[in-house]
Amino acid sequence: MGHVVWTYEDTRKALPDGDAFWLSDCSCRKDEGGGCKKGMRVCLGFSPEATSTPDNRSPVGRKQVEDLFKFARAENLVPRPWVTDDGKVTAVCFCCPCCCTYILGKTGNAAGPKIESTIIEACTDCGACEPVCYFGARKMSGGKLEILRDKCFGCGLCAPACPAEAIRMAPR
Repeated sequence: MGHVVWTYEDTRKALPDGDAFWLSDCSCRKDEGGGCKKGMRVCLGFSPEATSTPDNRSPVGRKQVEDLFKFARAENLVPRPWVTDDGKVTAVCFCCPCCCTYILGKTGNAAGPKIESTIIEACTDCGACEPVCYFGARKMSGGKLEILRDKCFGCGLCAPACPAEAIRMAPR
């Protein structure tokens, strides 16, 4: 299967029990020259060989994983678990639009199991959700929010950005 876009909540549920994880540099950020301001060590593996690169790889515990999730959420990084063909999650990359080949559309991207569901009557057309929608599913046009659901990959970054709490994530 490969990398799939998931919400933070679904990604957390996929974390294995225990305290043995590995963290490494992001291969996309490294390939793009390391100029990303959203951190380099954002590839989390559930085994030593599961991170995207051996560069700067080291073991980390559950506390560091929780810190990574907090950092990634604060920086609006997209959780992209690596899912095997039999449905097992072995790693998670936290991606951004400045260098991730998947988000930039240079490499095929797989939509996750969730999709946005906006309560239009509650939406105030403030546009707060637009800048965190890296896939172009939310656009302001003439002062109104336009939702292009076919472009939603299901990361869920739009939901906490909405001050009116008009966005939920629903099964695809």
